[in-house]
Formats: sequence, C-alpha cells, structure tokens
Amino acid sequence: MDTTHRDLERDIDRIDAMLHADEAPRGRRAAKSGGSEDESGRKGGCRSGREAAAARIEVIDLGEVDGLGIEDKDVLRTLHELATSHSTFAEAYAGCFAGSVYLPEAPGATRKRVHFGFCLDAARLALLDIDGAHSGTAEGALTDDLSSYPSAPRALYELLRHLIREDFLRLVDVEGELSDIEERIIAAPSRLRGEDGRIMRRRRELMRLNGAYQQLDELASTIAQDDDGLLPRSDRRLFNTLSQRAQRLSAKAQYLREYCVQLIELKDARADARRDATNLYLTVVASIFVPITTITGWYGMNFSNMPELSWEYGYATVIALSLVIIAAELAFFKWKKWL
Repeated sequence: MDTTHRDLERDIDRIDAMLHADEAPRGRRAAKSGGSEDESGRKGGCRSGREAAAARIEVIDLGEVDGLGIEDKDVLRTLHELATSHSTFAEAYAGCFAGSVYLPEAPGATRKRVHFGFCLDAARLALLDIDGAHSGTAEGALTDDLSSYPSAPRALYELLRHLIREDFLRLVDVEGELSDIEERIIAAPSRLRGEDGRIMRRRRELMRLNGAYQQLDELASTIAQDDDGLLPRSDRRLFNTLSQRAQRLSAKAQYLREYCVQLIELKDARADARRDATNLYLTVVASIFVPITTITGWYGMNFSNMPELSWEYGYATVIALSLVIIAAELAFFKWKKWL
C-alpha cells in the first residue's frame, strides 16, 4: 500500500514537471526589423508576448495587426481604424472583443494621457500601441509575472483597474482644492483675482474625465454583457465590477464639475453683493446732501424780497436747519438698516 502511494506521488511529480517544462519563457521586445522569431515562438514584430496557461498577452504596434491571424474582416477594419479613434469603446464580434482605451491626463498629473487599442478573446489579449508614445503605459501596467493572470480577460481588467486606481483619491484632492477656494470667496472675495481661470480649467478637466469614465463604463458593460458567451462568468463579473467603479468616478467628476459652476456663481454673487453695498452707501450719502443742496440752491437765487437774507440770525438758522435735516436722515437710514 505504501509502495503504491509512493509510486502515485512520483507519477504526479513527473507529470507536473512535464507541464511546467512546456511553458515558454516570457518574451522580450523583438526588433521591428529582421522578422526573427521571439521567445514565444511567434514570427515577426510581436514586441511582448507570453503563453501563460490558456492565456496569451502581447503588446504590438498598430501596424502589426495583420500578423495576429485574425480572419474576420470587420474586426481587422475596426483595429485599423483605431489610429483615428480618440474614445474608449468595445465592440463585440463573433469571436472576440475589439476596441480602444483613451483616458485623459488625471488631476494632479498622476497619470499621463493613455491611448491604446485591444483585441480580446478568452485565450488571448493583444494590446495595440496606437501612436507609439504610450506603449510603456499598457505594458508597464501588467505585472512582470504574466502567469499571475489566469485568463486574458482578467489581464485586461487588471490593466484598466491599474490605470484608474488613484483617480478617486485625486478627485478627492480636487474637491479639497475647490473647498478652499469657496472659503476664500466667502471670507475675502475682493482678493480672488484670477480664480475664475483656475476654476474654469478644473471644470474643463473634470468634463473630459467625466466623459472618459462614462465611455469606460460602456466598455466594461459591453464586455460584461457578452451575449455570445465568449468569456467565463467570473471574468464577466469582474468587468461588471469595473463598470460600477467607472460609474462612481463619473458621478464624482460630474459632482465636482457642478461644484465649479456653483463656485463661479457664488463668486459672481459675492461681487454683485459688494457692488450693491457700495451703490447703497453712495446712494445714502447722496440722499443726505440732497436737502442741503436744495436749500443752497434756494438761497443762491438772492431775490431782493427774501427777508432771511437781511435777518441777523438767518445764516445760523440755515446751518441749524441743515444739521437737523442730516440728523433726521441718518436716524431714518439707521432705522431702515441702510447704514
């Protein structure tokens, strides 16, 4: 019995060693010229690839799409058109998903602009470097050990999750920045010269981010729906989770965008209030001197039959009358709370 058990363990160890020996080492970037085979055994131009269990993940140039072995002309046409695409989307085809990922720069410059395409099925993920400037973004987001991803869809999910992993924290920082501006508007609106431009820049950034998050939500929803059943249920569930995360980011960005509009309206309202207060003050001052101006104009006519002109106490009486009028007006304005 013990001998049989030991023999069985040796057989299992031998089979396991054979399976691991069949795995190809991770491929390095092959030169674009020369057409030599890379370490994954694929001919020509594949710049990074590996066969990990049933999944293969590779990063290639957009010009190398024809070498992927895709026969569906609709898929090939979509992949070739990615060069002119500046949006995030996923389209479902008979045997795969094809699309593009375009994310603008994140607040605080924590993420540079990201733009790449992809072709995904249950066994392979091909990332397409669209403009040649961001290949490191897509490839660097994948861990060095590609075997940690049990499937190609999981690799794409991890990549997208990696790209937006810090966005919510950055949006929280933007909210704190806007809150500080609001406090300064309330405390000293006259000292906020130039803040309008700063708020408007943030508003434009948030508008672009909100659009990107909405498109990412649509991409994740398309893959999660998977009407043809290309992906396992566990992978579809991951993209459903990604869709929910994109919805939360979109809601936060939309809220902050509306907050920017409210700050501009608050600043304008505070400025209007200051102008109204100044106009009220000038109106009160002018109103105080209107009766005095009337008396001055009245006695400035110098008619010969005005007895006050020759009266001994006429000058003092006019002064006293003017002071009484001013005091009465001040008391009235105080009562009305205009002063």
